[in-house]
Amino acid sequence: MTRTCVGCRALGSAEELVRVVVTDTGEVAFDLAGGAFGRGAWVHPRSACLANAARSGLARAFRRELRVSPEALVRALHRAAERRAAGLLMAARRARKLEAGSTAVQHAVSDRRAELVIVARDARAAAEHAFLSPLIASGRAVAHGTKGELGAYIGRPDTALVAVTDARIARALKTAIEWTMVPEPNAVSVGARRTIVSEAG
Repeated sequence: MTRTCVGCRALGSAEELVRVVVTDTGEVAFDLAGGAFGRGAWVHPRSACLANAARSGLARAFRRELRVSPEALVRALHRAAERRAAGLLMAARRARKLEAGSTAVQHAVSDRRAELVIVARDARAAAEHAFLSPLIASGRAVAHGTKGELGAYIGRPDTALVAVTDARIARALKTAIEWTMVPEPNAVSVGARRTIVSEAG
């Protein structure tokens, strides 16, 4: 089913856009997991679309005054996407669809079980493993989080490498990580006296 982006008005699938809801208190929230009740609006996770949504698209879609800056909306997406990525890593661990540590990840890659490899941003040595080169080239290895954060998500000490072996979780995780890197738009004044943004991701 197609949706209309409130930022650019173009049609797109639910996989291409992110859902936004507004709470009873007027907070703008990202519903990345798709579990929030109530009316929602859809927007491409791109700087230009988010900026247009903040300026007028969301207010038009929800037929109410909403005060939120483009920068705040992008930052809210980043935070919601970070939580979404953490939740997916935890889900992979619970489902036993995750390998952690250089040796286990290398075995998963060799056995062609690794759908996505996560490399901690502060793990330079780990990123230089030869077995990662083809994965990086094909987009199946991405940098995300720190060693401490990855370890905390999966219940281990500092962890430099993680491999997700479930295709569905891997696709959703890669998308969430991409959303954490959406650049903030240039400072744009929207005449907002205050910013009301939260996340429900």
